[in-house]
Amino acid sequence: MKKKLVSGVLAFTTAALLTQPVNVLANDIGGMESQKKKIQEQRSSVENSLGQKNSEMEHLETESQNVASSLEQVSKQIKETNKKLEAEQVKITIEQKKAKQLKSEIADLKDEIKQRKGVLDKRARAIQTNGNGQGYLNVLLQAEDFSDFVGRANIVKQIVNADQEIMKKQKKDQALLKEKQDASLKKLAELNQLATQIAVTKNNLVSQKAEQDDLLLALATKKDKTNKEKAILETERANLSAEEQKVAANLTAAYAEEQRKKEEAAKKRLAEAKRQQALAAAEARAKTVTRKAETTTRGNSVAKSEATAPVESAASSASSASAPSSSGSMFIKPAAGILTSGFSERTNPVTGQYESHKGQDISTGGTVPVSAAASGTVVFAGYGAPGSGYGGYGYVVEIDHGNGYQTLYAHMRAGSLNVVAGQRVMQGQNIGIMGSTGQSTGQHLHFEIHQNGVPINPAPYL
Repeated sequence: MKKKLVSGVLAFTTAALLTQPVNVLANDIGGMESQKKKIQEQRSSVENSLGQKNSEMEHLETESQNVASSLEQVSKQIKETNKKLEAEQVKITIEQKKAKQLKSEIADLKDEIKQRKGVLDKRARAIQTNGNGQGYLNVLLQAEDFSDFVGRANIVKQIVNADQEIMKKQKKDQALLKEKQDASLKKLAELNQLATQIAVTKNNLVSQKAEQDDLLLALATKKDKTNKEKAILETERANLSAEEQKVAANLTAAYAEEQRKKEEAAKKRLAEAKRQQALAAAEARAKTVTRKAETTTRGNSVAKSEATAPVESAASSASSASAPSSSGSMFIKPAAGILTSGFSERTNPVTGQYESHKGQDISTGGTVPVSAAASGTVVFAGYGAPGSGYGGYGYVVEIDHGNGYQTLYAHMRAGSLNVVAGQRVMQGQNIGIMGSTGQSTGQHLHFEIHQNGVPINPAPYL
């Protein structure tokens, strides 16, 4: 009874040791995966910012070109305005010279008018003195004869005509004087007004040029600032890319280390289980020997039989624990869900290449347990790192069922594996949870059946 109890305890202990998952670096790997995702998000944000800065630079370049073109046009207008202003200034100078000449002519004309006015005034005083024109009449009446009268009449007529001519010329010269003065003043006023308008136009253009210069300088400052910001972002992007590569390399190393430690732990568990079984067998033999010594009434043959029985039982138990069971030709469906891809040629949804699909894809949502399709021994349980023979499968388990049959369960959830290499599993035993690790576009279980190492269609066997 004690022997059976010890054997049962050892069997339970061995099973517990073998089914305990080894996940030494799961937290570190999860942290690195989170770090990698965070870096990718940061790099994406930096890429977006760089795109915005490039657009901003294009806008600034376009605006700078427009301002430079406008500035060139304004400078050209300023030159043309300066030429106009210089031309008008020349006209003003010429007109001022004409005005000066006219002023001299006006002065001469004024003198002449003044002289004629003096003659007329003198004549008027003489007429007034002689009584309102009686002087001319007295001159005629004093004629000695008709011939003298005619002569005197002609003289009077000439004097009167001369006076009238002087008066006409006086009026004409006065009108001409006023006309020349008005024309000169008007011309100078027009030229001065035009010069003022041109000067105002020039001032506006100079102001526009100053404004355009300031705008061009501001745009240059913005461009310089944007270029510096771009340089910072490009440096940040390069740093993030380098950090991402470093994390990816660390992840690869961590996955490999995790697999190595799992395999090492599995070996230690198996060695410990065998050691415990050997200790139990030795303890059983020792107890048997003790009972043999105490039982003097039993024969040597009976004592010998009792001494050897525990050894054979322990050996038989150890052999039974390590031998793979035959699955025959029947397997159970390893997970709930619908068949989304069968054993056929297809386009790989990840790589886009046309290739053989060596198993079935079973897909559904939620937390879906994955079970062993048949009893057997775990060959591999861990992450399929590149070069391991399981690359692209993510978290994967392979079970050997004996008789040349093996099954493979791929893309399971990280940290969900419940078995280790070398462990004996039973049909229907939970080995992990459906996931989407490795080369996968969504949650599903990739299930393969191999016969003598060659993938075969699972459909007829399920």
